[in-house]
Amino acid sequence: MKLLIDLNIGFPVFKLLHMAISLTFLVTAVWLFIRSYNGIVKKKPYIRIDKLLSYGFIISLYLQLIFGLILFSNLGSDKGYNYLTIDQSATIVSKRLWPIEHIVLMLFALLIANLGLIISLNTKSDLSKHKNTVIYYSISLALIVFSLCAIYLF
Repeated sequence: MKLLIDLNIGFPVFKLLHMAISLTFLVTAVWLFIRSYNGIVKKKPYIRIDKLLSYGFIISLYLQLIFGLILFSNLGSDKGYNYLTIDQSATIVSKRLWPIEHIVLMLFALLIANLGLIISLNTKSDLSKHKNTVIYYSISLALIVFSLCAIYLF
């Protein structure tokens, strides 16, 4: 079976899916941090919804990785960069390493989030589970934010 993807249609579709999953990730992350913060401050138990939110956090990161790699794989390579001015070319060249930096930082964020999930699920105390969730997922989220902002900062 042959999979044919029209590049003019495929790129925007995959970019839209990547953005939709990013929005889902953001909602899941905010909800997870609110529940974990309440778990730490109000000493609430670590219940099934907390575990499901952690899984949702990780699953959305994996989906972002898949769609991000699809976008990175020259799917939109025919976007007409041969008609750019010198200033536009310089801007693109100055940001040429951002996709690679973005992927590397995303992989580290995914690794740290997975580590946080494993540690929080293997911890006995509910308070420690909430603390581990906040610590590891905050580091992961900070890497993601830095990676997204790096294109505008450097």
